[in-house]
Order: sequence, then C-alpha cells, then structure tokens
Amino acid sequence: MSTLATEVEVNFSPLVHRYTLEEFWELPDPGDRSHYELIGGQLFMVPPPDPPHGSIDARLIKSLMRFLLANQIEGDVHHPRESIYRSDGTYLEPDMMYVSRNLAEQMGKKRTSADIVFEYLSRSNVTYDRTTKAATYLVLGVRELWLIDPATVTIEVLYATERNGTPLWKGWRCFQGDVAESSVLEGWRVSVDELFEGLI
Repeated sequence: MSTLATEVEVNFSPLVHRYTLEEFWELPDPGDRSHYELIGGQLFMVPPPDPPHGSIDARLIKSLMRFLLANQIEGDVHHPRESIYRSDGTYLEPDMMYVSRNLAEQMGKKRTSADIVFEYLSRSNVTYDRTTKAATYLVLGVRELWLIDPATVTIEVLYATERNGTPLWKGWRCFQGDVAESSVLEGWRVSVDELFEGLI
C-alpha cells in the first residue's frame, strides 16, 4: 500500500508563517538554480544570477586575493553556499564576502557578520539587493558593502556609519574611468574599466 509523501509548504508571507532557522534549513531546494534567504523569519526567493555574474566574480576575487597575499593580510574569502546567519531567523548568502581573522575569532563558530560583502546586481535582484538585503547587512554589522552593477557599469562602495544613533550606509558610486577604493582594506583599489572590460 502506497502513501502520499508529506510536502513541505513554502510560504513567503510573514503574516502566514515566520520561519525559524531550523525550519528554514529543512526547506526543499527550489531546484531551478534559485535559492531561499531568510530575514527575521521572512522567506525570500532569490533568482539565479544573470551573466556576466561569474566573470565579474572571477576578476574581483583575483584582485582581492592578490592584495591580501601581497600585503600578508589574514582572513578568508567566501562564496555561496557560505552564509551569514543568526538565530533570530536570518540567513543570507552574499555573492562574495571577506572575513578578517580578527572578526572570525570574535564570532567563533557562527558567522554572524562579515567585514566586506560584495553583491553582483542582476535585473532580477537589483531592488532586493539595494534595499532589503543591504539594510539587513547594515544591521548585521557588515562594515562595507560593494554593489557591482553591469547595467550601469558602476561599482558602489558603501561604508557603515550612523546618524543620531541610527545605522546607515554612506559612500559613492564609481563610473567608467573611476577607481573604487576600500576603506576596510586600505590600499585596495579596483578600476571600473578593468573590471567590466569586454563584459558589457
């Protein structure tokens, strides 16, 4: 006698259900190269990236690793499915993140933040990455956020600061001909033209 398998219902309305981290980890994979993220118990669907996502990532990690090695800076660079997560029901997968040795030691076994987060914007995720996800990174204590946008051929570098006790991002957008600079990794510079050359 056969029985019907129990299907896990996936619900994106926090009015219907807020997920715990444990429930989130039990959700089935969407199966279409998309993935789920969780912010304060609310579930979000993140579509698969558009080209030239992979090429931008390859170029940026080469630049970052060369700088870290040349300057003997300790720390780790992570990619999905590595995540930032907290027990309040939050789980995010940055496109790339840098975690210094000092921060890693402070956090221990749980990665609850990162020194720098990088997001490569696509048509399908640009609004989410610029608003909901960016604001969440700020609350999680991320010190610096890079938003790389092939549609506008720009690199936006944001630094965590505060106004009247409220955290906020402050920074600038770098266009063609400009060079983006890190505040956390002082001396690391990325040319907008070199990053996007031949990709746009």
